[in-house]
Amino acid sequence: MFKPLSGKIITVIGSSGYVGSNVIKSAIQYGAIVNGVSRSGQPTTQQNWTREVNWIKGDAMKAHEFKDILQKSDMVIHTIGTLIDSSVLKNKKPGEQGTYEQMNRDTALNVVKELMNTNVKFVYVSGSAHPPFLKRYLTTKQEVEQHILSLHQQQQLNPIIVRPGFIYSLTQRWWSVPLKYDLALWKCVHDNASRFVPQNSFVGQLFNEFKVDSSIDLQDVVDSCLAPLKIDLVGKSLNNQEMEKIAQQFRSLK
Repeated sequence: MFKPLSGKIITVIGSSGYVGSNVIKSAIQYGAIVNGVSRSGQPTTQQNWTREVNWIKGDAMKAHEFKDILQKSDMVIHTIGTLIDSSVLKNKKPGEQGTYEQMNRDTALNVVKELMNTNVKFVYVSGSAHPPFLKRYLTTKQEVEQHILSLHQQQQLNPIIVRPGFIYSLTQRWWSVPLKYDLALWKCVHDNASRFVPQNSFVGQLFNEFKVDSSIDLQDVVDSCLAPLKIDLVGKSLNNQEMEKIAQQFRSLK
């Protein structure tokens, strides 16, 4: 069995989510020692791999409460995020519980505080596009990117940023595969049509709300998150194509 991460300690923030849970599953298969942090803690449904995880019931907004675990890790991966925030669904103000500011940005910044001036690598799962009329989904993630890259320039943090587009998986979310092809078709139409739309006009701004990026397979996202323990990626920001290349390189290691 391919175990390139044997003995490495990885802490995943947002372990109950779609990306986070799959990062943990692969990390275990690759031989890593894994801590999974979420507000719910241990999952109610147990599988063979879940029994090998050190589940921690913790709030990323209070990362200081488990800072020892963070600082003893070789790498921390932040996977918390929300596509539609509570300011839309529950009429909450930006920054309150469940909003983009709290979920996408502040949870990451609180974890980063505990990793400054350590040797721990920090992987941030960002994004490459936003849902129509919901720019804050992306701008809050970009605020984190700017902050952690600034800390890297000051030699205070070891960040790696991954920017996936739409994440599809035949085994995890079968319906995402046909949607992948729909998005690819729309991307082609949008990219070609945008040449004929005045970008500084109201129509151009409205048209760009529906801009999409290419899609990426879930396993490529997972492996590109784990790759920094074997491939030097500190300080880099990876788009879909770069993530696919890094994931392939990681899987080719012996």
